[in-house]
Amino acid sequence: MNQNQSGLVGFHEVDGDGNPLAAADEGPVEGVVRSSLKLNPFIGVLWLVVTVLVVGGVAVLLNAPLSVSMTDRVSMAYFLFSFAEPGVFVGLLTFMGLMFWHAWQWQHRRG
Repeated sequence: MNQNQSGLVGFHEVDGDGNPLAAADEGPVEGVVRSSLKLNPFIGVLWLVVTVLVVGGVAVLLNAPLSVSMTDRVSMAYFLFSFAEPGVFVGLLTFMGLMFWHAWQWQHRRG
């Protein structure tokens, strides 16, 4: 297999005889449906994390008793109540970051 020694690593597809395939030779593959909507899985997970943080934090703050105190052991109510406010704050910051990211992507696609 002959490759150019340009210092950069490059790959190209070859046919059964070792001849390089041109990009124009590649046509649509039959039976494969491509969606025009491309979702980055990491952004999807971030949206789920934002939803859990904001909705969960607000639910804990609204349903927790007004006086949550720590006894000899840390209770689950104390733990959740302690992290509810920072969770909502981080969720809202992440939401704003995702909105800026989507705006940047939208502007980048429009040119």
